[in-house]
Amino acid sequence: MRQDPPMTTKTPDTPVAVAVAEMLDEAADPYLVGHSYRTYLFGVELVDQADLDLEAAFVASLIHDIGLTDAFRGQKSFELVGGDVAARFLEARGWDTDRIRLVERAIVRHTDLEPLDSPECRIVQAGAALDVAGVPGSATELDAVLEIVAKYPRDGFADAIRAAYLAEISHQPEGVFAKLEAAVELSKIIGLNPLDH
Repeated sequence: MRQDPPMTTKTPDTPVAVAVAEMLDEAADPYLVGHSYRTYLFGVELVDQADLDLEAAFVASLIHDIGLTDAFRGQKSFELVGGDVAARFLEARGWDTDRIRLVERAIVRHTDLEPLDSPECRIVQAGAALDVAGVPGSATELDAVLEIVAKYPRDGFADAIRAAYLAEISHQPEGVFAKLEAAVELSKIIGLNPLDH
């Protein structure tokens, strides 16, 4: 029997957390499922957790790229689709408006280049940035980061996310990924992530 590495960070196991995980598993390819979990787990390691709604951060992390899936891709940019999916999902489960807006904001703004204000939003932003592009400094050498990659391997992730990223730019030439590409040429950075080298 395979032993999972000890994790310093656990994922929430509330009914909403379980339901969002099931929705992601049904909608997304394995590379995107792994990315979503790594986003949350990396983000929790990178962001101060004082006074933090971890359930909201987990939901946002798991839904943040769901607009890239065939099941949910729409006419709007992927992050707006993800925000809409999150709002409907959480409204159906009785979440209050402030928590729903927090999750929406974390999803819609996760590609912003400037750090976001709330720690829940920063978890998604910082976690996704580390997983997709890497970050300067020693973050990729943290024991916790290596444990997370061991539990949720990056097998083929860089190629798959780069293809999804470029497809979204083609689908939404005025969307957030097109703006990100113009600003930092992320398509070139993805393959240089220290997590893969």
